Parts: sequence; structure tokens; C-alpha cells
Amino acid sequence: MSPRYRYPAPVTLSILRDFLLGRNRSFAADAVRLSKGIQRLEVSGPIPDGPGPYLFLVNHFSRPGFQAWWIDIALGAACRRELHWPMTSAWTYPDALRARLITPLTERALARAARMYGFTLMPPMPPREEDVEARAASVRRILRLARRERPSIGMAPEGMDSPGGRLMQPPSGVGRFVGHLAGAGYTLIPAGLYETEDACRLRFGAAFTLPRKITADPEARDRETGKIVMEKIAGLLPERLTPPLSPPHNGEGEWVTPKGSGKEEG
Repeated sequence: MSPRYRYPAPVTLSILRDFLLGRNRSFAADAVRLSKGIQRLEVSGPIPDGPGPYLFLVNHFSRPGFQAWWIDIALGAACRRELHWPMTSAWTYPDALRARLITPLTERALARAARMYGFTLMPPMPPREEDVEARAASVRRILRLARRERPSIGMAPEGMDSPGGRLMQPPSGVGRFVGHLAGAGYTLIPAGLYETEDACRLRFGAAFTLPRKITADPEARDRETGKIVMEKIAGLLPERLTPPLSPPHNGEGEWVTPKGSGKEEG
């Protein structure tokens, strides 16, 4: 049995009111209040307390009863600082009915939520052909914000739900994006969130840097940086979420790590 998640009425009603009225809110403050709805949240590892800026890199998953935004809430509550999150601009579906009826509604709702918290919208994953330029424009907006205002940033490199919560290889461009932020002076902080029978557990890892010498080929550098990032996150998760399979990339996007990695099982 997994831990339960509920939405505390006072803060939830307050968020809904400001959502409808188009008012701005603090995500850091809301995350602390919403995290009270997590039945049991256990946080471990070194939480950075300096001025930053930091790039928090965390895994992404959901299940019935657990929406992916609980990851953002838990991380925001734990680090107690304003984070700028890239967030999907729509929920997409494989069937035509939901794609026509639900996706347009989510586009409007998510755009309003992004304005409320000052987040940057990104085209949904998996990528659609028509979204290539929009995704590039969103990345450029975040990079300009990072250089100008230097907010700490939260990011799930996988960008979408994974089968059974297991790690996946991030999509093309993520490694390049992380590299740009690292080059702009961001400190990289890995985090792993997973559930056990009695708790939602969030583990922070030590800050890390990217190797100075990575291949000059842009595509290979993108893949290598993505691999480094996911290995750091994998080290904070139970082995059941990082299956000990070979080769590391199984052809379906799932990221796997070798046995004997020393990760905690939970």
C-alpha cells in the first residue's frame, strides 16, 4: 500500500480562487502548505542552503492517486526556495476523442497556472513535429531568464511519465540545456523521489559538475551529459526503479544502470 495524498482545503481553495482571478502566487509558499497533504514525507541528503543559483534535477513519474506535481511540491517544500519550473503546455492522449476534447482544455488551464506561478511552458512530451520550434523558443526563454535573473530552477530531465516509475533516457536536447545552465554558473543538484509502503521519500544528492572534456560533437555531448545526469539521479533511487539490465539504453528509452551500484533499496 502506498502513502496517501490529499489537498488541504484552505490552501487548495485559495489557489483555485487566485487561479480563476488570474492572480500571482508564490510556489514556494504553496508547496510548503500543500506538502502537509502528503501522508508521510521523509527527506534526506544535503539540501543546499546557499544563495545558488541551483538546478535541481529530479525523476518524473505518476500513478493512479499520485500526480507528477507532487514531486514538484515535495521538492519545493524541502528546499524552501522559489523554483522556476518548465511545465508542460498540454496533456496529450493517443486517442482522438480525448485529444480533441481534453487537450484544448488543459492548454488553457496550464497556461493560466504557468502565469500564476511565473513558470515557463514547454510543448508536451512525447514531442509533436509541429512543436519543435516552440520547444526551442521555450528553452531560449529559460536561458535568458537564467542569465538575467538567475532563479533556481527545478527540472525533470525525462519530461514525461515512465513505465512503472523506472528511469528513462531524457529526450534529445536535455543534456545540451543542462550544459548551458552549468556553463552559466548553475550548481547541479540531483534528487530522487520514490514511494515505499509507508512513505514518500525524497533524497538529495551532492552537488556535481560536468567533465571539462566532453566530446566536441554536439549530439554526442548532449547524450553524454544526459547520461551523467541520469546516473546521478539513479544513485538516489531504489534498484527496482533502475533495472540492472544491459545495455544501458534498451532501445525503448528506459535508462538502466549496472548491478552493484550501491543504491538504497526501498
